[in-house]
Amino acid sequence: MSHGTLFVVGTPLGNLEDVTLRALRVLETVSLIAAEDTRVTKKLLERHGLRTPLASFREQNADRVIPDILARLASGADVALVSDAGTPSVSDPGLALVAAVAARGFAVRPIPGPSALAAAVSVAGLPGEGVRFLGFLARSGRRRKDRLASLAHDPSLVVLYESPGRLARTLLDLSLALGPRLAVVLREMTKIHEEAARGTLPELAARYERGTKGEVTVVVAGAACESEGDEITETRLAEIIRGEVAKGRSAKDLSADLSRSLGLPRRRIYELAVTEISSRKGTGSYENR
Repeated sequence: MSHGTLFVVGTPLGNLEDVTLRALRVLETVSLIAAEDTRVTKKLLERHGLRTPLASFREQNADRVIPDILARLASGADVALVSDAGTPSVSDPGLALVAAVAARGFAVRPIPGPSALAAAVSVAGLPGEGVRFLGFLARSGRRRKDRLASLAHDPSLVVLYESPGRLARTLLDLSLALGPRLAVVLREMTKIHEEAARGTLPELAARYERGTKGEVTVVVAGAACESEGDEITETRLAEIIRGEVAKGRSAKDLSADLSRSLGLPRRRIYELAVTEISSRKGTGSYENR
């Protein structure tokens, strides 16, 4: 007797029309759909006239549900895995199920579809060499601090997920670790209240300091990627420093921040900042605040 297959099915981020024909066919023909939240998946099934049985699969019940799904696959039945939104097992409890099924030698097949990661990168418009996906950061402690510090000189575009209640704190921590790097906060992608907020990390931290609602994805430009070349040009660096000085920032503060975010020597930035500040004082356009 042949074993069943676990289909890992991408489902809409919000708009229920964003589902592939193949995904609908698979969801209709499998014997069971393992869903992160059956209430969410039920809405998708009802929208498309499907009646396939659902089973709740969450981190809290994984130890109990995984053996049941393995037994079903062993008997020859096919099972689909879905998350509440997007592609399962990407910062998602589905990872444990996929690993268990693969370890038993059963087939695991992807049914490609929506992905918050891919969607966010496609509209961010930020520079970076490759993509570094962090999922959800640790909430506190050394692990969180070390992860943020590791981004300081990484030229990769950084993508992470965050809960709305912790967004402001994460943006602030990113700004402290990386300086005024460009970023985009994408909220409620494909939904009615979809929003893309663009700016520097400090600007975005201030924007969301009172919190927000909905699903959130954050994209941050890679280190030293503000210019088109391999290294930031003197002209571009001077423009960045000019803009920061215009905000009243001291040479000491902005040299520390820009050194972290751009991966350049602090002394070089400090000297350019002092020159710019002196120039502005000479014209009466700078006030040390």
